[in-house]
Amino acid sequence: MRIDQLTPSKRYSDGISHIVVLLQKIIKDIGFNTSVLADTTQLEEREHIIYHMLLGSHPTKTLDEIKAKNIVLFYHGITPPEYYTNRPEQHQSLARQKELAALKKHFTYAFTTTKHLEKELHRAGYERTMVLPLPVDPKDYDQEPDARLMQKNTDDHTNLLFVGQITPDKKLEDIISIFNYYHKKLNSKSRLFLVGNYSAHPWYSQQLLALIKELQIKNVFLTGRVSPQQLLAYYRLSQAFLCMSEYEALFGPLTAGMYLRVPIIAFEQAAVQEVLGGAGCLIRDKDIRETARFLDTIISDQAKREEIINRQLARVNDLRPEKVIPLYREAFLGAFKVGG
Repeated sequence: MRIDQLTPSKRYSDGISHIVVLLQKIIKDIGFNTSVLADTTQLEEREHIIYHMLLGSHPTKTLDEIKAKNIVLFYHGITPPEYYTNRPEQHQSLARQKELAALKKHFTYAFTTTKHLEKELHRAGYERTMVLPLPVDPKDYDQEPDARLMQKNTDDHTNLLFVGQITPDKKLEDIISIFNYYHKKLNSKSRLFLVGNYSAHPWYSQQLLALIKELQIKNVFLTGRVSPQQLLAYYRLSQAFLCMSEYEALFGPLTAGMYLRVPIIAFEQAAVQEVLGGAGCLIRDKDIRETARFLDTIISDQAKREEIINRQLARVNDLRPEKVIPLYREAFLGAFKVGG
C-alpha cells in the first residue's frame, strides 16, 4: 500500500512541517510506501492521499484534479477572518472556510490535533473525524542549546518567552503590553523574547515594532526564525512562557514549554485549556496589571513554580510517543480501509 501526503506548495510553518515529518515516519513504520507532494504537482493516479488543508492551500483546484482511491483530510485550522481586517488574508480566510464545507465530499475521513479543531470540522459538516494529539518526544530536545545565546543571556535578568508564528491571532501586542508594565513597574531587569517566523505577515511585525517604539520599552526582541539549538536555548533561558493567543490551533510550543520546565501562563481561549490539560496557569481576563502581577508571583515564588512545573511534566507524560503513536497507526489503518 502507498500513502502520500499533499501539502501547499508555499513554505508552511515549522509546526505543520513537524506534523508532516511525523506522519511520514509513522506511515513508513506501518510498512507503507510514502512521499510528500506539493499541491501544484501534476498528479498521476494515486492510491491513498493525506491532504493538508491550511490557509495557503489551493483545495478546490487541487482536489478536482486528484485521482485517488482514498483522500483523507488533515486539518490544521483556518485563522478566522476577523484577525485580517482590510488585509488580503481576510478574503483568503473566508474562501478557505467556505471551501472547507464545500469540499467535504472529497474526503473519506478527517483528522486534526485538538477537539477545538474537530468542532470546526463538525460545524462544516464533517462526520468521520478523529483527534490525534501531537506526541512530545524527548529525543527532540536531546541536544545542546546554542552556546552563544546561553552565554549572552545568562545573568541576573528574568527572561520571558513566547514561541510561535508571529501572526495577528496570537495577540503579541497583549504580551508586549503585559511586559511593558512588568518591566517598568515590577522588574526592570527583565527581557521578552518573541521567537517565531514573521515573514508570512510582515505588516503585523511592523505593527508590533511600532508599539514597542511608542511604549519606549527596552529589552523586547523579535528573533525571527531560529535554529533548533537556538530555540532550545530560549526555552532553557526563560523563567515563564506567556501565551495570549486567541486562536491557538497547533500546540507544539506549549507542550515544549511544559517538557522543558518553563511555567506557562496562557489566555483560556481556543484549544489552550485542552492542550494544557489542567497544567500551566490559565487566565480568563487580559487585565494587563493583574496578569503582570500574577506573572511576578509565579517567577518569585519558588514553591509555586515547582508545583506548576510538576503538573506540566505530568501532563506531558500523557503525550509521550509510546502513548500517542499507536493512536495514529490505528487511525491510519482504519481510515484507509474506509475507501476500500
